[in-house]
Amino acid sequence: MRKERVTEDIYIFQSEMYAQVTAGAIITDEGTVVIDTLPFPRETREMIEFLRGESRDKRGIRYVINTHYHADHVYGNYLFTEADIISSEKCREILRKSGEKNLNEAKQSTPELADVVLRLPNLTFPDKMTFQLGDRILKLVPLPGHTMDGIGIYIEGEKILFAGDAVMALPHIYWGDREVLINTLNQIKEMNVENIVQGHGDVLLKGEIDESIDAQIAYLNCIYERVKAKVATRTSKEKLADITLESCGGTPILLDGVVRKLHKDNVQRIYQTLTAKPRTDEKKVKSKA
Repeated sequence: MRKERVTEDIYIFQSEMYAQVTAGAIITDEGTVVIDTLPFPRETREMIEFLRGESRDKRGIRYVINTHYHADHVYGNYLFTEADIISSEKCREILRKSGEKNLNEAKQSTPELADVVLRLPNLTFPDKMTFQLGDRILKLVPLPGHTMDGIGIYIEGEKILFAGDAVMALPHIYWGDREVLINTLNQIKEMNVENIVQGHGDVLLKGEIDESIDAQIAYLNCIYERVKAKVATRTSKEKLADITLESCGGTPILLDGVVRKLHKDNVQRIYQTLTAKPRTDEKKVKSKA
């Protein structure tokens, strides 16, 4: 686990075991707020141990906020035994319906997850939420697109946005929607933000934000146009491999090399969307005799 101090009381923690997943913490005089957990118990325990030593309140870690339902951000929930878990209502519902099944499948292929217990959020909100802890005001806002339950956490004063996977070194839309994510990214550009903590990858500084987001939008538009052209000429699905990461401006070394898989997922998702058959009403209207 890699640790970085963003401000005097705000830290980020980055996984060294999988795809540079990022979690965060805001330390206040009334307790600590954690944003997301790390993918594997060992790294999340390291994070907890560090935060216990930094705590300025005997209550320690009081809240954990999940930005979305994906395993690499929520599987550490169970280790925060004294904290409330906060998420959107959508996030909790997805975890309730499919979380146990997905966890059991993950345990079959990933021994490091053997002891993980799925813990659902116990505090939820429908759309937006604002709360104060100590001298910190946190605004929880919807940031859909990577997934449709995604949220971000904006910290007033410092003007820091924990964006979850709405912003990452390479956009990923396999479980989401390209157009929705582009709209979210444009909204983020309009926010008064000094730093963005990405769900995967390094912190974006103020001077990097617009350029990085523009590059992410350009990538999403590039793969869409390339796949659309393939579909228009009835090119076989196998030929989608011709749409390389590099040809759409991506860099293969990002996120410990995981970006190649993310890119392949994105291309497949757009192909599925463009080739999906329109739904028809199965009910037949019977004519009167």
